[in-house]
Amino acid sequence: MKNEPITLLPTLRAWFGLSQAGLGRCLGLGKAMVSQVERGVRRLPLRASLPQAALTLAQQATPAAPTAEAPDAAALRQHQQTCQHRAEQLTADLSRMPERALWARRRLAALPTLTAVVAPAGTPPPAWLHEFANEARTELLRSGSSAQALLQARRAALLAEAAELERILTAAPADAAARKAAGKRS
Repeated sequence: MKNEPITLLPTLRAWFGLSQAGLGRCLGLGKAMVSQVERGVRRLPLRASLPQAALTLAQQATPAAPTAEAPDAAALRQHQQTCQHRAEQLTADLSRMPERALWARRRLAALPTLTAVVAPAGTPPPAWLHEFANEARTELLRSGSSAQALLQARRAALLAEAAELERILTAAPADAAARKAAGKRS
């Protein structure tokens, strides 16, 4: 004999954001038992009736959209300061990059002349010349135009995040006052 499926359990799970295992912990049941009850294979054990009734009562007494908690101003302020500090570090890094990229470009631009002088007529270039060029190529990857553009974008994003956090922190006291006033009128 198959039991009728219990549609209340999936409703409770959805309302409280519970998995079958999570609801099972609340009801003192295993995940498999919750699944079987939901499918109508088994009945809800009597021992799970009180917790299920309590969850149902709480669901019915809870507003669908409870008032949001106030932002943690200290955590937001800390994160804002971290963003600002990191943006300052990136500014310092950016200030050093053009000079490093310049010497790397000079090395690469000088390669034809150096090669002509130290390795004329197809003779193999000396090892130092390969190292000279490879260091320049590596430095351009770290400090060249693309690297600078990426760092500028990252810096701009950090500053925008810090500014948005400031806006949120400034608005938070006004929002709290409005919630308090609304609570007094209720």
